[in-house]
Amino acid sequence: MEGIIRTKKCSNDCCDGEIPITSWDIEFFKKMDVAEPTECFDCRQQLKLSFRNERKLYHNKCGLCNKPIVAIYSPDHRLAGGTSKPYLVYCTTCWWGDGWDPLGYGRDFDFSRPAFDQIRELHEAVPKLALLVLGDNINSDYAHDAYRLENCYLTFDGEQARDCYYGETFSHTKNCMDFFVTKECELCYETVNCKGCYNVNFSRYSQNCSDSSFLLNCKGCKNCFGCVNLQQKEYHVFNKPYSKEEYEKIVASYGLSNHSNLVKFRSEIEAFFLGFPRKHINGIMNDNATGDNLNNCKDTTECYDCDNLRDCKYCTNVQMGAADCYDVNIWGGDTSMVFNCVGAGAGTQNVIGSFYAGVGANNIYHSLVCMNNNKNLFGCVGLRQKKFCILNKQYTEAEWGPMFEKIKTYMKSTGEWGTFFPPAVSPFGYNETMAIEYYPLTKDQALERGFKWRDPDPKEYLAQTYITPEDISQVDDGILKEILACTCCGKNFKLVPQELKIYRQKGFPIPRKCCDCRHLDRLALRNPRKLWERNCTKCSANISSSYAPERPEKVYCEKCYLAEVY
Repeated sequence: MEGIIRTKKCSNDCCDGEIPITSWDIEFFKKMDVAEPTECFDCRQQLKLSFRNERKLYHNKCGLCNKPIVAIYSPDHRLAGGTSKPYLVYCTTCWWGDGWDPLGYGRDFDFSRPAFDQIRELHEAVPKLALLVLGDNINSDYAHDAYRLENCYLTFDGEQARDCYYGETFSHTKNCMDFFVTKECELCYETVNCKGCYNVNFSRYSQNCSDSSFLLNCKGCKNCFGCVNLQQKEYHVFNKPYSKEEYEKIVASYGLSNHSNLVKFRSEIEAFFLGFPRKHINGIMNDNATGDNLNNCKDTTECYDCDNLRDCKYCTNVQMGAADCYDVNIWGGDTSMVFNCVGAGAGTQNVIGSFYAGVGANNIYHSLVCMNNNKNLFGCVGLRQKKFCILNKQYTEAEWGPMFEKIKTYMKSTGEWGTFFPPAVSPFGYNETMAIEYYPLTKDQALERGFKWRDPDPKEYLAQTYITPEDISQVDDGILKEILACTCCGKNFKLVPQELKIYRQKGFPIPRKCCDCRHLDRLALRNPRKLWERNCTKCSANISSSYAPERPEKVYCEKCYLAEVY
């Protein structure tokens, strides 16, 4: 994409960021008929992530069938800085069923009030979908944003998995636990950005490896331990070859069934990894693409955790592919001409400023959770297979066009058109959402910036009286009845039988942290969604990388990295 022709200062008083504008941006904004963003990428992403509660689950009750359910909405809805009235929540069967009519909540648009105030009021009234679940999930009640799972527990943003626990962003996984961005893997534990691996533990950015542990950027390796940047190797320890007998003896000598030994070794291996070069961008088959964790992307600018993009900018977690999109967080798949949205995919075109508009969605504007073949909607909530609606009120095709254009003109005058919803529209506390993971704030900071906050329940932070054994060999089934307390955040957690079985099979100790803190530890092993201009450590070529210049890693351009590794 073309170079920057001018920059603007972020309008957020709490931020000193800048907004670069290129000729591509100007042309795209013209095609979408939207104004230039007034906030920088970080502030825009922070706002969108404050709408995504991916991991906080609560026991609730369906407001239609009255059955007990698991939901992303708490039954008490104790939110500082927001409403204290609980939302009406429906189980997935009832929400998708014919027992209620979202059009029954329809209302007229009021041109004397801000549009977002009216959308917020509609959003608070319409029943909420307890969990975003597509397809049939079997014995996987504690899963959100999921598709075709079987026997999975506390797994989020994934599809087609079986017997998996404590994972996020995954596909086609079996018998895996504690993972993030893991695809086509089996019997893996503590993996980050791994694909096609079998029985691999404590590893990241590795592909098609098996029976190995503590790998970084390895491909096609088998029986390797503590290795980095290796290709098609076997029986290596710290990048050095050994016989099978020597290898097994060395690995056993570290005594990693002991918790203290494991903590010490994990620190030591990170120091070892620093001695080897890193490629300036994680990913393969990219052409004129900047960002990180990109695969098969072309003409793409500052995108992260995306695959198969074409002519896109500022997209994150769009792993199913997209074209001509700007500022989209999550999903993709036959998706194009989407601007400033969360959750757009599966045949979605021409969507602006919306939250989860997908599966055949076309011409959707400033709407929330409108799925399954909706067309020509403005300011709608919870609609399925509807056309020509405004604020959940049905219009004829002849009526809809002029009314929509009148609203669009009005919103341009108020500065609302094309922007994402303000924090007041989010049904969640800031600390319930993904925003807290990427942009940590205190309660006071969050409230000052207009976000909400959910205060913790003291009943979930009881002191642990059980003494967790150091070695997994010392743990008996009695631990399944104990209430443990996270050594990081203090929150209580329990082990499930399947989890204990995996620790025993793999010979690793019981973790001292809750699954949420372990998730944050995995995130910390990845680079931030931010780029710096720096130089290749080897040839001094100019590169754009998510490794800040002051970091200790040796960062190579792609040419130097490939020459070193291959």
